[in-house]
Amino acid sequence: MAATFYLGVDGGGTRCRARLETAHGVVLGCGLAGPASMRFGLDAATGSIMAATRQALSEAGLSEGVLGDVYAGIGLAGTGHLGARQALETWRHPFAKAWFEGDGYLAWLGAFGGEEGGIVVCGTGSIGITYKGRTIRVGGYGFPVSDEGSGAHIGLNAIRYALRTLDGRATSTAFAKEILERFSSDPAVVIRWSETASATDYAAFAAIVIRHAAEGEPAATNLLRDAAVHIAGLTEAVLARGAPRVALVGGLVEFLKPHIPAATAARLTEPLADAMAGGILMAKERRGLELGA
Repeated sequence: MAATFYLGVDGGGTRCRARLETAHGVVLGCGLAGPASMRFGLDAATGSIMAATRQALSEAGLSEGVLGDVYAGIGLAGTGHLGARQALETWRHPFAKAWFEGDGYLAWLGAFGGEEGGIVVCGTGSIGITYKGRTIRVGGYGFPVSDEGSGAHIGLNAIRYALRTLDGRATSTAFAKEILERFSSDPAVVIRWSETASATDYAAFAAIVIRHAAEGEPAATNLLRDAAVHIAGLTEAVLARGAPRVALVGGLVEFLKPHIPAATAARLTEPLADAMAGGILMAKERRGLELGA
């Protein structure tokens, strides 16, 4: 009898992570690829899913021949976009079975194991959500109209700050100069770039902010503090809507959490596990339902 494997995939706006486990929860391998948001289309999202999956297989010492024995729980950013779920249903994936949800749902499932609680996602985008009993959603309406405190929001504010230094409205710093060098220090280049730039493109500048903040640059640190205030606001809103506890999840948590106001920080709880664990849990639960377990 062939072995059964479970795959958890966390596909966000900046990166896609995959973890392969045995049916007994032994981690076999992990993989990392580029963005897997449905905002970039089905081919881009599924390409990143498969790239991360192949890395996980390689780390596990397994060939793609075992994919027919893999049950996958896949969370993707952008599944709320018009036609996204219908497009996913057309994908002829190689897995024994695959289930799809938004990346936020898998993050919540991993954070609380399906029990009551809310999460605030701090990644390329931001959102406050909880799913137990009733769905509560705060923010997360998409960049640039929403997603305050996110990587994209930080990147946008960094570019705005850098532009202000060009005309003397802010003091020029090495931080501002590094951002402007990406655009040949020409506002016209910034404008042209912004006309097609995605949230992922803006979020790429958050890494520059984080590095300069770590080096003690006040302007960069202030941008992280501003983002943390927004994340705290999302946290308080989710709590006010009835969530008994809230955890922060996402790639920016370690950089923003030190700047969360103390009153809000005291109300946070640590997540039990990550979104990939949530994907594996979802796959096991839904396969169990189909088998009548």
